[in-house]
This record gives sequence, C-alpha cells and structure tokens, in this order.
Amino acid sequence: MPPRPLALDLSRTSYVCQSCISTLRNAKTTKPSLQPWPARYASRAAQRPPLRAPVRTERPRASPTTSITLDGLEERPGETEGVPEGSLNVNYFQEGEGGEMMKLRDSEHFAKLNSGLDVEVETAIGDLEKKMVETILMLKRMESAGDKERADIMKQFFKKTLRDHYKVKLGPETEAFAALHIPGFSRPRHRLVANLNRFLARDSGVKGGEPKHKDIFDCWKYYSSARKSLAGSWSSVPKEVWDYLWMVLSWEGPENPHRMGHVYILAKDMNAAGVALRESQQLLAIEAMFIEGWRDEAIEAWKKGVVTLTTTPDMFKGYHELGVRMLSLHGDTDRAQRAAETLLKSAGPPNIRILIPVIRALALKEEKSEEAWDTYQNMRQMLGDTIKIEDYDEVIAAFLATNRVEYALQAFVDMMFSSAIDVRGKTKLPMAVSNQFFVGKWLKRLIGAGDLDGAYKVIVYLQDKGITASPIQVNGLIGAWLRSETAEGIEKAGDLAWNMIRARLNFVHMRHRQQSMEVPVKFYDPCGPKPRRSAADGEPPFHCASRATAETFSLLAENYCSRNLHKSLEELWGAFQYSEIKTTSFLMNQVLRSYTQSGEPNKALNLYRKMTQEQNVSPDAHSFIALFNTLSVNLLGTRSQAMMEQDTALARQHFREMIDRKWAFDSPDAYHLLPRTILFSMLKAKDYPGMIIAVRAMNLLFDYTPPEPLLIELASGTMTLRVKSQRNAGRIMEGAQLIESLIKRSRVQLHEAGLDIEKLPKEVIEAERRHVLENLVLAKAKSMELKPEELEPLLQGAARDMGVYDVVFSEDLDKIAEYRKLDARERDQEA
Repeated sequence: MPPRPLALDLSRTSYVCQSCISTLRNAKTTKPSLQPWPARYASRAAQRPPLRAPVRTERPRASPTTSITLDGLEERPGETEGVPEGSLNVNYFQEGEGGEMMKLRDSEHFAKLNSGLDVEVETAIGDLEKKMVETILMLKRMESAGDKERADIMKQFFKKTLRDHYKVKLGPETEAFAALHIPGFSRPRHRLVANLNRFLARDSGVKGGEPKHKDIFDCWKYYSSARKSLAGSWSSVPKEVWDYLWMVLSWEGPENPHRMGHVYILAKDMNAAGVALRESQQLLAIEAMFIEGWRDEAIEAWKKGVVTLTTTPDMFKGYHELGVRMLSLHGDTDRAQRAAETLLKSAGPPNIRILIPVIRALALKEEKSEEAWDTYQNMRQMLGDTIKIEDYDEVIAAFLATNRVEYALQAFVDMMFSSAIDVRGKTKLPMAVSNQFFVGKWLKRLIGAGDLDGAYKVIVYLQDKGITASPIQVNGLIGAWLRSETAEGIEKAGDLAWNMIRARLNFVHMRHRQQSMEVPVKFYDPCGPKPRRSAADGEPPFHCASRATAETFSLLAENYCSRNLHKSLEELWGAFQYSEIKTTSFLMNQVLRSYTQSGEPNKALNLYRKMTQEQNVSPDAHSFIALFNTLSVNLLGTRSQAMMEQDTALARQHFREMIDRKWAFDSPDAYHLLPRTILFSMLKAKDYPGMIIAVRAMNLLFDYTPPEPLLIELASGTMTLRVKSQRNAGRIMEGAQLIESLIKRSRVQLHEAGLDIEKLPKEVIEAERRHVLENLVLAKAKSMELKPEELEPLLQGAARDMGVYDVVFSEDLDKIAEYRKLDARERDQEA
C-alpha cells in the first residue's frame, strides 16, 4: 500500500490539549529546556518516508511536508491578521534537490504538487460534480412533476453523449462503466494483467448492455489468467472494475453456461479484496457456492443472512425462495417447509410454485410420500385455474423419479380430466384410464420430455394393472434409448426389445399350438439374451407383454449394424425368421450392410436374392447402394484383373436390377448417394463405357445431373473433399484444374454457337456438366487407345448389359415412362 498523504494524518491529530497550550503560551517568559511540541511534531513528520513528487524532474524529489505553529506563540507582522485567536496555522514544506527544506506558499500550492493536478482543474472537477448532481436532481423533479417523457429524452441524450465521447460501457439497466483500468501493474511480469486491461478498454465490449457469448468467454479467460497476479494486491482493483466483471460474468442466459462457477470464484476474490457485495450479489454468491458443492457452507451463510438479506420485499422473496430450493436439494425438508410457509404467508404475492422443490424432496423419502402428495394437493388448490401443464409435468416427474408411479398416475389423471377420478389404491382402474389410448398419450409425453426411465416405470406399473402398452409406444421408448448413445440406454433398449421379441415368439408358438395339439406346451425362446433384471436385484424380472413388430427388429438391426455387431445381428435375424413378420426392405438392408462390413459379400448377395425372389421383398434405393458396396472395388485396396472384370459384370448386373425393379426415392440423401456410389464403383472398376451409359440413363430416368463437387472428386479419384491430407489436397487441386479446363473448353464451344455464356439457362448448364463428365471419362480412358468409331459399339454393349439400350439409344418414351423412378416435380420436392 502506498503511504497516506500527510494531510490525511494531520487531520486526525488537529486536537491540542489545554495543558499543552498553557505550557506553550508560557514559553515567552520561561525558556523551555525541551523542544516545543509543535516543533517536535514537525520534525517527526519530516522524518517520515518522503512521497514521490507528482512533477517529474531529473532527480526524484520528496513530497511536501508540513509543520504546525500556534497563533499567539509569538507576534509575526502580517501573518496573524484575520486569524482567529486559538486557531492552527499549517505550514507546508518540500525537500529540495540539495536536501534543503523549502516552504510552500499555501495549501493550494501543496495540493498542486501532491496530486499532480492544477488547482484550476481540481476546481473544475468539483464544479462538474456539483452540476451533475444538480442535473440528476432536476431530472428527478421532472419525473415527479409528471414530465417523465421529457426526462427520459434527456437521459438518453446524456447516455449517448457519454457513450460517444467517453466510450462508456453500458451494463444491464443501462448501468454505465467509464474507462476501466487496473493501475499498478505495468512491469513485464504483469503481462496477464495487461491483457485484462486491454479487454476492459475494448470499445466493442458489451454493446447494448447485453453481453454476448464471446464477451463472457473473453472476460473469464483474461480475468482467470490474471487472478494470481491480482491476488498480491487486491486493493489495486477499482470498485468499477469489480462491478463490470460481476455484470459480465453473472449474466444469466444460454450464452453463459458456466455462470455459477464464474460467480463463485469472483465472489471469493471480491471478498478477499474487501469489496462489499450488494444484497442481490450475496444471494447469487450463496447459490453459486451451493451449486459448486459447498452445500453446508452455503446453507450456513443463508441462515446468517436472515436479517441483512431480507430488507426489501424483493430480497425477502428471493432469500426465502433460494432457501427452499437449497434446503430441498439438501434433504432438510422440515426447514424447507418452514421457509416455504414463511414465504407463502408474506404480505407480497406468493410464488406458489416454490412448493414443487418441496414435493420433490418429500417424495424422495418413503415415509413422507403421503406428505408429498398432500403438498401437491395444497399447491393445486392454491393455484386453481392458473395451474399449468408444466406444473403437472414437474410433479409427475418428481413422483416417477422416486418410483411413486401411483401418485404420478393420479397427477396425470388430474391433468387430463376436469372431473375428479381417483385411481389410488385401486386394483382395477376405470375404463377412462385403462386403455391404450390414454396410456399412449402419457408415454408419448414422457418420452418427448426425455423422462425415459419414468416411461419404463409406467409400462411396468400399468402392465401389473392389466394394461398392455401399445408396441408403437414401446418402440418409441426403445428408439429414444438407442438415440441417447449411452451404454446404459443402449443396454436398457436391448433388454426391452428382446423382451418384446420373446412375447412375439411366444405368441406365434401358442398360435401354432392351437392349430396343432401335438405341439408341446412351452414358451418358445430360441435365441436372444436373457432379461438382466432378476429377483436377486430386489424385484422380479419383467416380462413385457407388448409384442415385437417389424419396427422393433429394425431398430435393433440398425443399432447392431452401426456398431458392427454382426453376430448379434445374425442372432436377431434368426429370431426374425420365427416371428412370422413380413420382411421389410429396411431390415433387409441392415443385414446386407452387416454382411458386407464383416467381409461376406456373397452372403449379402444370396440374402438379397432370397428376400426379393422368394419372399417378394421390394427393394429401395438403399438396397441398391448396399448391392454396389458388395463389389470388391469398394472392399479391397488392391484387386487383380480378374476381380476387376468380375466387378464390371456385377456392377452392370446390379444396374439392370435397379432399373427393372419398381421403387422410388424416399429421401434426398438416397437421391444423391445412389448415383455417387454407382459412378465411383464403375470408375474404380475402370468400366468407362458403363459410366457414360449410367450418366445418360440416370439423367433420363432420375433427372440426375452430377454436381460440380462430384466432378472434382471423380477427376481427383477421392471420395471426399473434406480430408485435408497433403496427398489428398494435391489430388483435389489437380482434379479441380482438369474440370476447370474442360468447362472452359465447353464455354468456348457455346460462345462459338452464339450463346451468352454469362446468362446460360439451367438446362444448358446441366447438359454441360454431363458433357464434361463424359469428356472426363474419355480422358481417364486414354490408356485404352480407343478410336471414335470403336467407342460406339462399346457403349451399345454396356447399354444392353445394363438394360437401358431402349432408353439411351432408342429413347423409347414408353420404356422411359416404365422405368422412370422420379419425375422432375417429385425430385424437386424431395431435394
């Protein structure tokens, strides 16, 4: 800490006792043996560590000092005129360069040297402060007189003036922050504090009084880095800087996800710096302390603030609401109830929904579950018609989280029916509740809200009451668990799905038993994992009565395929054969993908033929994508010439199969992925005639034109433009240059034909891309050394193999209409 100015010390010692005064007055007649008191005091003051003079010189000069003499001690002409008898006269001195003491003129001279400011500047500052106070009082009188509109206009004018001329930062509620700076940290080792100062001096900081995510992120980054340096001198941080940091770091909103952690650290630092927190800041600091894990300390601080933090109605409300929430989470239900009761009995309008944390805390304790229900009933009665669906959801979630399903069901019934229907304690539920429609609405709401465990508890509870949930809702729960991508969620989804599969297999088995009494009476369980929940876990195993559907198998198949669990998928496929459910193309596609990923493409092809020919499964675009992916060019890094020739024949066969089948595109992804897979497969197999025929056929049947990025990928031989390796970047650059040269050559031809190349219609641009792709294919096929007259027979042969000769060469309109998969209007809607 820098030493205090001497004037401040003297103001504390201006009193002189009467005995000393009488002794000093007798000094005229009696020569003292000791140095008079004022002289001794002045000498001690001169011995104090000198302060640095505010005026820079070549040699540092000491700060001015003072001495005190008492009027009447001796007569001095011209010095005692106008001075009241018994008053003190303060003399100011300053040490010169040679060490001699120089007397200053007056207090104004002393103030000038000590502060570094001119007396006129200090006077102007005082006048400015006086005028600002007068302006504020004037604006308040205008508001009280009813001229609030004019007062607001003048306020906005002053705020704009400050913002424009002095670059003032505005916080919430237009709180002004002028030039912010932390002094005393100018050395090179204070680099982190300098970074914080540069952030505080930003003109762009916190525009409009609402911090953005970047403002909060930068503020915490620079402040957290500088904390260690600032801790050595917290007192150097101005109050305005603390206010600004609090305004930014405590901002409530999605742009500040770590708000409570920031507030906790900042409040600790402000407490260490001796900065007094406002009441609202203290409440927020207590909440942050609780959330950061210091629960006992936060509750103790909350208890101590019962007097200081409840001075206003708003603070009274916030204080008790915070207490209810903290105590409820901490399990102190008795104190939480007392705090809630105090709040509800207060004079102001009560927040009745503060009882929800109390209900949640009471429901956690089995012995107080009935008390939790009574609290819910009281809250519902007090809210009356103002109760919202969200309030019911909170209560239902609280009871489900503690396995109080009966109470949750009663709350949902209260929400759904205006008339009172009591379902608690009844073994048989009324018809309005015991139906799949009612259960389905509840499960759909729970799954949509993300309460998956609660939905599962509802399924188990209602099945015990004789109500079987619809497979659609159960499949929805399984899908939600799988989409969570958590180990626990995937495990629960698998258990429930196989439970449904067993129910389906048992149903099929019992149906066979009815048809033939020779079938032994037993539950058929050919495969699948056993339920993981058993009686050893404290509850009997759950056997789901909802039977599996094709969607159940599809959900599991997709999950197994994406996780490369081929053995599990084979087991699932075996169970599916016994389920007597019609095979869907989706399930077939997952099995095809799994066989291909496991390196068994022949099994994938055999399965496709069996499903489409024997079981009449209609393939879709994803089925043909899976077929083309079985080619060795898509599975192996190196291929022999024989394998290349085999891939060429299979690719043309798959293309013919795709054209002959009746199907349509079901998604924009499939619309772009299928042509891409076909072109790359043929390019890798070096089937250049087949590529040209495929482009022409897909244009006529799919309305497909390859986009420019695909042309670059085909030219460079890479499957993606996103890989940033050096080798891939070089190939992409070469491919882009080749495509650019082909396009320029095409544009020259179009210009010679009389077309304006700056305003080409869409049809011409699409035709140009197809033409560029064919030229690219011919450029790739230079090694074949084909002559133009030799290319045409190869194209015709490829068209016959691919089943599109009448489409490409004859352009038979009937054939085109028969094979067409998607017209232009539908393609645009899908895309």
